[in-house]
Amino acid sequence: MAYRVLIADSSPSALKALHLAFQDSHYDLYTTGDGGEVMGLLRQVKPDAIVLGLSLPRTDGYELALQLRRMKEFERIPLLLLQAAFEELEEDRLAELDCDEIVSKPFDSEELAHKIRTLISGTRDPESLPEEPEPVRAEDPVPKSIPAGPSPEPMREDQMKQQIKQEVFEMERELEKRIAARVKAEIKAWLQFDQPEGQKKS
Repeated sequence: MAYRVLIADSSPSALKALHLAFQDSHYDLYTTGDGGEVMGLLRQVKPDAIVLGLSLPRTDGYELALQLRRMKEFERIPLLLLQAAFEELEEDRLAELDCDEIVSKPFDSEELAHKIRTLISGTRDPESLPEEPEPVRAEDPVPKSIPAGPSPEPMREDQMKQQIKQEVFEMERELEKRIAARVKAEIKAWLQFDQPEGQKKS
């Protein structure tokens, strides 16, 4: 019987990479890109490990992790957090959380999959099998954006390339903004330093 891993992240390419890393039959992955869907999916799937992106829409990873640890059934479940490239950690909120590890993007999907497997094996008796999740009620279906089974709809190669290009473009744009801001700050500091003493602003 397969172990269940819930992964919530706003990056489709990151979700796809992890699906490719978990192609063995011992693990089923359930994914979503919306933080507002996580709590409902948790109760339906009852995962053995959870991976949360910190910058999820609607409900972010900080808030979800905090809620998880307050629930008895999930207080000891393996929990990893994903930090986006150039995303600054909110240290005050992070101090309130109890997670196993924070992983920065871009990450090695095989290495992250190994971490998840190791954490699950450390919390499970090797002789035991994961429990079956409770059946999903007809009036409370799994949201359409979340695969109802262990495998998502296959993403075409051209779609995958386009998604990766878009994410790389966004990273480059963010990097350009940060470099421009740093250069402006350095020029301003240099100009102030280079002014004669009587012309410097207090």
